Amino acid sequence: MELKTMKALVYEGPNQYCLKDVPRPEITDPYDVIGRVTLGAICTSDIHTVRGELENVHYPKTMGHECCLEVVEVGSKIIHVEPGDLCILNPGVACGKCLACKLGIIVACKNGGVYGSRGPLEGCHAEYVKIPYAHHKNALIKIPEGLTEEDVILIPDMFATAWYGLKNADFKEGQTLAVIGVGPVGLSACLLAKKAFGAKMVIAVDILQNRVEMALNEGIADFAFNPNKDDVVKAIQEKTGGLGVDVVLETPGLEETMAMSVASVRPSGVVSTIAVFGEPLVFMPLLDMILRNIQLKMGIQKSEGLEEMLEWIKEGKIDTRFMLTHRAPLNDIENGYKIFGDHEDGCVKWLITPYEGKL
Repeated sequence: MELKTMKALVYEGPNQYCLKDVPRPEITDPYDVIGRVTLGAICTSDIHTVRGELENVHYPKTMGHECCLEVVEVGSKIIHVEPGDLCILNPGVACGKCLACKLGIIVACKNGGVYGSRGPLEGCHAEYVKIPYAHHKNALIKIPEGLTEEDVILIPDMFATAWYGLKNADFKEGQTLAVIGVGPVGLSACLLAKKAFGAKMVIAVDILQNRVEMALNEGIADFAFNPNKDDVVKAIQEKTGGLGVDVVLETPGLEETMAMSVASVRPSGVVSTIAVFGEPLVFMPLLDMILRNIQLKMGIQKSEGLEEMLEWIKEGKIDTRFMLTHRAPLNDIENGYKIFGDHEDGCVKWLITPYEGKL
């Protein structure tokens, strides 16, 4: 019997990745699902992975954890989805039995983890993807009637991460927020804070001018500053009457952005980081944090808020599509990793459409 193959972006070691033929996934467990990828997206953590910046990532491995898909085959014990259903893929897989799963930390699952990252799972930057443990809640989220893949593709990762960062900071209506680093997750946090969480003031900060301008133009930030042009800490102090903001959401995970975050938050405020740290931080302003009773919170998203955010999209309360700046078929994904990874051409989010024809 001839082995079925598909095109996939395969990571083969630091700075080595290419589109190639790999075996097409098959059902091997009654709780498996096979999906045909209808729309994918590149994540910043994908870039960290292929550059060799994350520990304990084994290769070769198919990359990617953000996608929408059409269910094409289901295991014998799967009853909640069927062939033809359009779904969003949850980036993390939960076996439901290990301690991490019982604590709700899906991406740290001992037997699952994140697609195309640490753990055993092959990713979705391919023509097809296998979803194990597909019977667990939110493994696959059906796309609500009336919504498209473009409407929802950012929800399970970008927006779930932003949601976690705000909730972990105990962000409340009427509070002030600074978002340090407004890439896709940071922009998602600005949008949620401004349009859904009732922020009194949102301040966006980034070294890429197109991103701070996007936050302003989309009406999801009241003020925006670029550290290459502005004294950010001074500007934030001025906008908050010398107090600092109630909460800082930090996304890059760098020493300079952590120091900026601490200097920008008010006494007894919260710095909430949702960064994927590429390397250890040598310096942290711990004495300042102690003397001003600043709380530092961190962690990984738990796939929370998905139903609420999908409902907000249906209601028109939030619209995530402004970040979808680039798209190309799977054929061009190597170029997509370069443009997105190097912040070229104003790229905020690169979408991957299905493979076209032959190489």
